[in-house]
Amino acid sequence: MAAEKAYHISVSDHYFRLTTESIRLLSNKHRFYYSLPMVINERANRTPDLADSYDAEDMRNHLRIISSEGKVKIDFTILETSAGTIEAAAVALGEALGQTVLLPDAVSLMLFDLVVERNATEVLTKLGLSASEAESYRVSLKKKDTNVIRLRPKRP
Repeated sequence: MAAEKAYHISVSDHYFRLTTESIRLLSNKHRFYYSLPMVINERANRTPDLADSYDAEDMRNHLRIISSEGKVKIDFTILETSAGTIEAAAVALGEALGQTVLLPDAVSLMLFDLVVERNATEVLTKLGLSASEAESYRVSLKKKDTNVIRLRPKRP
């Protein structure tokens, strides 16, 4: 059996709803009931690419709106390999964002990436965001054009 690592975190209501929507998204995608550890283990390999996939300001905005601190307790156990990947990515994300990024923050950004990937902007209202929060957050739901090579400079 593979080695595992347990986490006990307390997060915001919005963060909790992001986890449940992520579980729903992958469950519907694969037509199989997922759990939070399954989602994290499946998506862990995406975390090292997040800093290159999104604008730093958009990721900071996500972390501001979907706080990884709160009163909702979440306990989960993931593979040690996933934990190591996410913890290493958290350090790189912290450098890219110019702020401390802990494992719960990196997991939140990983789930943010899933929402973007699944093109699930309808998730915003299910997270319980206010209209102004949803509008601010919606702007962040885009990926950087990392594989586009400009042949001509932009015209002013």
